[in-house]
Amino acid sequence: MNKNFLKYTLLTCIVALIFVSCEKDIDTPPQRDIADGFLLDISDLRQLFNDSGTYKFTEDFNIYATVTADNVSGNFYKNVFIQDSTDALNMRTVANGGLYEGDRIRVNLNGAIISEYAGMLQLDSVDVDTQVVIQANQEYLEPTTITLDQIDPTVQAQLVRIENVEFVDSDLGQTYADAVNEQSENRFIQDCNGNQVILRTSGFASFAADQVPGRNGTITAIVGQFNDDMQLFIRDTDDLEFQDLRCDGSTGEYLFFKNFEDENLTSGGFSQQVVVGSDTWFVDDFGGNFFAKVTNFNGSSNDPSEVWYISPALDLTSLNSPSLSFMTMMNYAGPQLETYVSTDYGSVMDVENATWSPLQANYSPGGWEETVSGAIDLTPYSSTETYVAWRYTGSSSDGSTWELDNIAVFDN
Repeated sequence: MNKNFLKYTLLTCIVALIFVSCEKDIDTPPQRDIADGFLLDISDLRQLFNDSGTYKFTEDFNIYATVTADNVSGNFYKNVFIQDSTDALNMRTVANGGLYEGDRIRVNLNGAIISEYAGMLQLDSVDVDTQVVIQANQEYLEPTTITLDQIDPTVQAQLVRIENVEFVDSDLGQTYADAVNEQSENRFIQDCNGNQVILRTSGFASFAADQVPGRNGTITAIVGQFNDDMQLFIRDTDDLEFQDLRCDGSTGEYLFFKNFEDENLTSGGFSQQVVVGSDTWFVDDFGGNFFAKVTNFNGSSNDPSEVWYISPALDLTSLNSPSLSFMTMMNYAGPQLETYVSTDYGSVMDVENATWSPLQANYSPGGWEETVSGAIDLTPYSSTETYVAWRYTGSSSDGSTWELDNIAVFDN
């Protein structure tokens, strides 16, 4: 591309703004003059990419915009979202921080790159220290109210508000992301008509370990896109106001729920400890249904084994009658899977030095028969840090294969 292409194209468009081209309103007030170059808006940048593809600015063009999302919560590393009266854009910065929601800014585009990543338009390589001037603070933009089925590429990067939505049933009790392994995860928001969209959260977000709310309500979010998937990103949990009954009339208030459909053993704060041998819990599936699984069979024989699968700390004090339930499937001869509860594990983080009390439950009798444990009363163990764990054992002469699914803690 000729290095003067952008200059001449935009000069032509700016002149045409005054007349009839570029489809701007003829009554629009004249653009403000700034010393560093011509003024563009975000819709011009989108049109530039549509016309020319990836482009690096080598001259002093500028845009004015307002920051709608920053990285204070850790959910947008080296990313901020900006919006003006024409459109919105993801702006990737060379360093983290320096801009905050509500900042009204001028960005000098010289050196920046307009490009696309997996369908998401971005203004890349912006140095906040040398290319951005903050003109005002706390000038917050109001989100645009839309419905879930209106989320498409035309509202990409915009701050939106969506009413009467909730997390899908399979996400109830889950955390926003995997804070333990700092892995981003998807949850799903739905409306009462069955429309769904992904809510994407970074494992580095300050709220990654928080459980998603069970009720129905309003979400304010940034619209993202990854290839053909539309996504939402929240700035922090204040962006969710879920206080109403769900579409089915329920509260959806599990304290904790894990069904392994995210194919992640440790999401939600779970962990495991090996005491004997080297066998570990892992995620497996059958017919598309995912679960935790453990076995001491190495392909030809059994190995001596003891391995624990441990819940995150559970604050049971808000529940009147805290209860636990789960489902097991088992096959082959070997010791019974055991379930325990502890209120001091958090102080030692060592299964052998913590105090564990056994819990009575219904278990699969074998043949891969699915068996629900029943509601197990946790009231005697109510604390701000209660842990539940499953202990698997096997020997060199025997060992069952156990599968664990649908772990729920709730108010019974």
